Amino acid sequence: MMIAPGSTASDHIDRIMAWVDGAAVPTSPPPHDIIADSWKRCVLKHRLDPATVNAPNVLTPPELRDHVEPVGEFLGFARESLLGLHAQLAASGYVVLLADRHGVTIERFGSLPVEGRMARAGLERGAVWAEDCEGTNGVGTCLASGKPILVHRFDHFAVRHTGLTCSVAPILGPAGELLAALDVSSLTAPAGGQFQSLVHGFVMSAARQIEDTWFLARTRENCVLALARSPEMAGIETDAMIAVDPAGTVVGLNGGARRLFAGKTLIGTRLDAVLETSLDRLAEGMALVRQSGTERRWAVTLRMPLAATARRQPPRRLAARSPATARPSRPMTLEELAGGDPQMQAHVRRIRRFVDCDLPILMGGETGTGKEAFARAIHDASARAARAFVGINCAALPESLIESELFGYAEGAFTGARRDGMRGKLVQANGGTLFLDEIGDMPLGAQTRLLRVLAEREVIPLGGDRAIPLDLHVICASHHDLEALVASGAFRADLFYRLNGLRIVLPPLRDRADKAALIDRALELEATGLPAPPRLTPEARSLLMSHDWPGNIRQLRTVVRAAVIGCEDGLIRCEDLPLGMPRFSGAAAACPAACTEAERLQAILRSHKWCVADAARSLNVSRMTLYRRMAKFGVVPPNQL
Repeated sequence: MMIAPGSTASDHIDRIMAWVDGAAVPTSPPPHDIIADSWKRCVLKHRLDPATVNAPNVLTPPELRDHVEPVGEFLGFARESLLGLHAQLAASGYVVLLADRHGVTIERFGSLPVEGRMARAGLERGAVWAEDCEGTNGVGTCLASGKPILVHRFDHFAVRHTGLTCSVAPILGPAGELLAALDVSSLTAPAGGQFQSLVHGFVMSAARQIEDTWFLARTRENCVLALARSPEMAGIETDAMIAVDPAGTVVGLNGGARRLFAGKTLIGTRLDAVLETSLDRLAEGMALVRQSGTERRWAVTLRMPLAATARRQPPRRLAARSPATARPSRPMTLEELAGGDPQMQAHVRRIRRFVDCDLPILMGGETGTGKEAFARAIHDASARAARAFVGINCAALPESLIESELFGYAEGAFTGARRDGMRGKLVQANGGTLFLDEIGDMPLGAQTRLLRVLAEREVIPLGGDRAIPLDLHVICASHHDLEALVASGAFRADLFYRLNGLRIVLPPLRDRADKAALIDRALELEATGLPAPPRLTPEARSLLMSHDWPGNIRQLRTVVRAAVIGCEDGLIRCEDLPLGMPRFSGAAAACPAACTEAERLQAILRSHKWCVADAARSLNVSRMTLYRRMAKFGVVPPNQL
């Protein structure tokens, strides 16, 4: 959908006008229907000129705040998925943008070396990408059409945007309302767009992940039915979720349910008109249920409203199959977390010498290595154990909210503020321990204020005029290389040196000497409430021991949890291990044992005719996980070569 190499801006404009006028353009491929419709709107409805050269339309900070504050809670839930998407694509020069339903960029993650070019291209917070303002573009046209879209270079309407490549997906709420648009853009994508479909797959998966996270957050007071394709997949990978009120009326759908029941209006419909079941039947446990009017059957499980969970005793059968709901009665000590690993034991010995010196502690380590658990154990081992331990994830809050969360605010500090103001995390931790997780993601403005607070040992809430004295121990953690961030200017050097008192780097799970004991401990914890923990077959244990565990201990707990719930006869086999375990079932025969990971992936994809969704289901992994593997090992579908 791009014009021939060497074509000029004039050629681009002529092509647009020809398609708008309905004239044939034999030397140029036809645009996608969504693009063609957008071009027509731009000319006939919005009266835009593709040759116009304007600076990006960027809102002022107060104007942007008016767009960010109403969606602050949504941003908090979306941020983890945005960070994950950025981590996948940043090395390839992509920037991740989240725009609200008006087309205003309310969050952005991008690489610093091209910061100036990003700003000039409008790839920044506050930029307005509405179609009636900027013409055909990823965000604006996605919002206008309500559909996912890839806008590659000369698909754009305005000449000034033809250097961009944008993959965008809409994000809808439980009632089907348009919430936002998730966009991944590049200034340097290959002209032919060879890998754009793969990138677009990443965007679609991240958008689905955000939708599902927000759906579960907004339906806490409702019953939620999770539909899986088979009993084996129940609780591991959900195809569709339906929220119903106590009377059995559908009040919300996630994206999977909207796709499953496409063309049908379910909101306000009785449950028994959708599925041949009732809430009372589902409360007895997972059931195979027929979809009304079809022969299709689903494995359906029920999540009760969180408000009712405390009042309602779960049925005995469900309790026996839900060991993951049980948790240790107390946090683990430093020695228990160290286990039998010499490096962890050395960390504990050092901490014991410094634990009551109020020396700032800076922890490094990959995501999922247990940094927050270690920070809490340090607090519990100190003289401050009886006081508050307050944690805040600096990466999970939008930039516009992190200062109010940290420092608090006075009454009437800004529009929408609580009537009595809010005590910030610093004041809440007074006398105890403040844990700042992912400190490397803290905005520079908040870094400056934090440095002053740590130096002066007092904080003034936003909009306030009275300083509050502070006495707290600060522990920070980050999976980033903070020295590299300091060198690039993304992290203040003076703050880094103030926080870098005692430095600890937690080893990844794959390098721990006590990996076998950690697997057994995870199995014991996740089997709490069962008569006896399930046993691992030798093959399953070997798989767990040889896996590289990119998600570390957090991933181990999730994998073991799913295996405990899904196994039969108290025995965990290889096929019970989900989420990235190297299982290839029938496709293994097509690939010798000595073949590479890329060859194994190709074999299983070929066996499913390159349908990523079917291949992911056969591996018991999400589509996002499979897309990541494909990108990691350079596996590209034949039609994209």
